[in-house]
Amino acid sequence: MKTIYFILVFFLLSTFLYSTIINVPADQPTIQEGINVAVDADTVLVQPGTYVENINYNGKLITVASLFLTTQDTTYISQTVIDGDSINSVVTFESGENSSTLLTGFTITNGNAFDGGGIYCNNSSPGLDNLTIAGNSADYGGGISCGYNSSPSLVNVIIVGNYVVGGFASGYGGGIYCSGSNPILQNVTISDNSAESTDSYGGFGGGISCSGSNPILQNVTIIGNSAISRGGGGISCWDSSPSLMNVTITGNHALNGGGIYCDDSSPSLENVIITANSANNFGGGIHCFSNSNPILLNVTITGNSTPGYYSGGGGIACLDNSSPSLTNCIMWNDSPEEIYFYEYYSPNTITIAYSDIQGGEAGIVTNNNGIVNWLEGNIDENPLFVGTGENPYSLLEDSPCIDTGIPDTTGLNLPPYDIIGNLRIWDGDGNGSAIIDMGAYEYGAPPYVDIDDNVIIQTTEVFLHQNYPNPFNPITTIIYSLKKNARVTLIIYNIKGQKVKQLVSDQLLAGKHSVIWNGKDDYGKSVSSGIYFYKLKTGTYEKTKRMVLLK
Repeated sequence: MKTIYFILVFFLLSTFLYSTIINVPADQPTIQEGINVAVDADTVLVQPGTYVENINYNGKLITVASLFLTTQDTTYISQTVIDGDSINSVVTFESGENSSTLLTGFTITNGNAFDGGGIYCNNSSPGLDNLTIAGNSADYGGGISCGYNSSPSLVNVIIVGNYVVGGFASGYGGGIYCSGSNPILQNVTISDNSAESTDSYGGFGGGISCSGSNPILQNVTIIGNSAISRGGGGISCWDSSPSLMNVTITGNHALNGGGIYCDDSSPSLENVIITANSANNFGGGIHCFSNSNPILLNVTITGNSTPGYYSGGGGIACLDNSSPSLTNCIMWNDSPEEIYFYEYYSPNTITIAYSDIQGGEAGIVTNNNGIVNWLEGNIDENPLFVGTGENPYSLLEDSPCIDTGIPDTTGLNLPPYDIIGNLRIWDGDGNGSAIIDMGAYEYGAPPYVDIDDNVIIQTTEVFLHQNYPNPFNPITTIIYSLKKNARVTLIIYNIKGQKVKQLVSDQLLAGKHSVIWNGKDDYGKSVSSGIYFYKLKTGTYEKTKRMVLLK
């Protein structure tokens, strides 16, 4: 990540050197007046102080920055405040601003609006960098609202103490609200935000609320948020497929889904810790409702609870035709049970492989309303967490979860690094065989470094979507997008890492592509039920996602 950061700093400083600098308050008395006289590529440089304004970029591709931009001194973030005076969004992007537009080095506070108390984005995708967004309120998106076709990039941002209080069908996203948008969050902390509503249709997503959106979260902490009225203390998803990698979700609370609430959604979780969350009713850790199919890889779920009288699923609760799948996961010490199927609505399915589940298969409460696909490699043994320090859910030397994850026998692209950036596949037990560990940490591994001292992540150049439907029987569609012409391979692997089917091997034009897999291998033989992986590779980019075939 260091290389990415230094390139970003170099780019910002280069832009700064070759643009017109408009100093506030020396050249213009307010930030908005600085924006008004600026043209594309200019920089509005703001001195420390509190500026009581509600600013609008008005479509200009400019940088508005505190002295943090020129000094990289983070103290300027708290010293340079834009105060919205409780009369509107503090900062507005609504005129097609793109990644050439930047807001950096401020505290954004005291905004109050229907949409986006702190920052409002609609049909805009600015860069939001090194900000504190605190003490704002709205009906939708107390801290930030990302409206239709908005994909802002958030880097090194703190979103704290914002809230939404809504009436009919409002009160979504105390920290962030996403509607038809795909923001990218890196190194972001979302804490102590809340979502409430005066009726039963609102009050979702204390930390983040997603509606028809697919945000990407990497190195994100979601802590101490609440959705008292409805669901998703940490994250609420409706008709969404967010991607979470290296994310910690802890100490959040909701009526349902203390950590994550899913409604007709299929989030992808990789290297994630879900701990100490609570829900009054169902799903202390994760609540899966109405055709929700989250996919969990190397996830640790522990210490979550549902303390209510009519409650269940301290770890995961499944309601109404939901089908989560778990690989290399740990579920331990969740109360009153690890996994619970609600006895009413349509039956549910859960698929588990190479995971440590307290109580084993027998401990899963299905209420005779669903199927447990208990695949190979599962155990029921105390994972032996360290229990203290900065990484309490890392593994002790004698943990049964070390080197007991899915075998990586043919180079299947499992996570290259764990939740703290250590090499992911490592010989933790010293027996000469390097196998991935269960849970979010890799025991005894050194830091992960690639050739460029930089982790390759999914970029906007290539995007691999989750297959649909998932689970499927026997046909599913895989969609991927290319920003430029490229040589593409797309291969299906089974849970042992063995090649099953090559779907694509060709030079393709830029654009959106799709391919259908009919559940057959390279020899035309139908494959069995279970977890499968599809890997897209082009040049230096490769990405793997998981899918479940259920017959």
